[in-house]
Amino acid sequence: MSPFADGAADIEMVTRAALTAARAHAGQTRKGRDQLPYIMHPLEVAHLVARDGATADAVIAALLHDTVEDSDLTACEIAVEYGDEVAELVAALTDAPDWADLPRPERKARQAAHMPKAPAEARRIKIADQLSNLGDIARDPGAWSRDQAESYIAGAEEVVDACRGVSPRLEAAFDAVATEAMQKIGSHA
Repeated sequence: MSPFADGAADIEMVTRAALTAARAHAGQTRKGRDQLPYIMHPLEVAHLVARDGATADAVIAALLHDTVEDSDLTACEIAVEYGDEVAELVAALTDAPDWADLPRPERKARQAAHMPKAPAEARRIKIADQLSNLGDIARDPGAWSRDQAESYIAGAEEVVDACRGVSPRLEAAFDAVATEAMQKIGSHA
């Protein structure tokens, strides 16, 4: 069953959101030796939540989940363009501005503390987000120092633990990729 209950209208909105995300992340690259365009990450997150049966609004929010932090797009602009539900999900996935300069473990702890209060669809997107991030470590373990990778994986596990209960499928996939990433950084060291 498709998450796109409204058919063509939903598909048009998702496509428009993908273009918005691509413009917002233009010129940005993912961490790694391949320097992949950043847009690959929100596309992967959106794909993961769509395959998990998320609503069209959740798929759109997955595409836009990093835009407020990484571009000049605002939550208000998202609400006008994509509706209040999408804006609410993106806001739940956006770190507070005062977290930007915190060390990664502290940022992850704050994300974990925030996520249990977030809507279920935001928690599903967050699991997919962390799954995608750990997938990057598993695909290119040499792009991270062992300490950085271990710290990131521990923080991602803390965040996902705070989101559990919304998607057994994504949770299992996250657990598998976390194990794979740890094995690969261990064998790469």
